Amino acid sequence: MPGNIVVGILVLAAVVFALRSMKKRAESGCCGGGGDCCRVVKAEDTDSSHYPYSAVMEVSDMHCGNCRTRVESALNSLPGVWASVDLGKKEALVRMKEVLTEDRLRETVKKAGYGVGRVEFR
Repeated sequence: MPGNIVVGILVLAAVVFALRSMKKRAESGCCGGGGDCCRVVKAEDTDSSHYPYSAVMEVSDMHCGNCRTRVESALNSLPGVWASVDLGKKEALVRMKEVLTEDRLRETVKKAGYGVGRVEFR
């Protein structure tokens, strides 16, 4: 009986995650290239010496190169920001010419359709 409960909970969790992923793909075109997914915004200035501030953000719900592009483009659209995403680590390195607040960084990534864990300023 306890084994059945554990299996039931695991199945329920898998269904919840699958439904969440399907909803995300339907709304944002994730992994399918739909919507503005492929609109690429690159930083105009890629000289790291021009960016005295940086933060590392833990980004969840990224699955593919399109997800990486969406997060980088969202962050790069902020003034004075050069962002790069490590999809394997699920992290974004955000270089800044002026300090941006944690709330602003979180809001930008969330508007792009992704979750944010820890944010560590360096």
